[in-house]
Amino acid sequence: MCGRFALSLTPARLRAVFGCAPPRDFRPRWNIAPDTPILVIRSAAHGREAVWMRWGLVPPWSRNFRDPARQINARIETAADRPMFRRAFRRRRGLVPADGFYEWQKQPRAPSRPFFVRDRSGAPMAFAALWERCEGTQGEVLETVAILTMDAHPSLRHLHGRMPVALPPRHWDMWLDPALEDVALLKSMLEEAGAVAFEHFEVDRRVNDPRNDDADLLVPVSRETGASGEIDNHRLQPDLF
Repeated sequence: MCGRFALSLTPARLRAVFGCAPPRDFRPRWNIAPDTPILVIRSAAHGREAVWMRWGLVPPWSRNFRDPARQINARIETAADRPMFRRAFRRRRGLVPADGFYEWQKQPRAPSRPFFVRDRSGAPMAFAALWERCEGTQGEVLETVAILTMDAHPSLRHLHGRMPVALPPRHWDMWLDPALEDVALLKSMLEEAGAVAFEHFEVDRRVNDPRNDDADLLVPVSRETGASGEIDNHRLQPDLF
């Protein structure tokens, strides 16, 4: 699944990779949590635009911005058919830029161990996302977003059974095109996503608290000592996820 991620690109780097400039208040974040604003790239009349949306998609029929039914993730197996995501899957798709994401490995009789997963090449990731616009009881408007997930690659299943869908650049234009409503084609793009070599390494448990938000969260820790040290070189193979 995806419940925490990082994005520390400079505005110039984000523009070069994704073809649009971030909002003026954009800043690096290393511990992005649900129910906070996250950067979403979508199609606009002039091309692509990067906007803030709150992470946690509110059902399209709801007028309650804190609706307990809001979802941070949507499964690719069911998103095209579930009433909550069906409209967004056809017309309101986006990309969430990221350096990578965190996952927690459960331990018997011990605290879970946090890991960071990223593209081995250092390239930014683009999570496939769905967004909605809802109107509150006083006419105010809020845009919210959910990140799509899929079955984890076998090399990641020791961490978690799900992972965010990281779309390769060749699919970005089609995914963002609101005129494309071919559900079968869209689902095939999602199912083929992730043909990238990844690496993952253990990080400090300070990441458990979203109030901690600094670059040191991405310093690898030694499995043996729990102190900062060499990377855990368990690398994923470049298979299709």
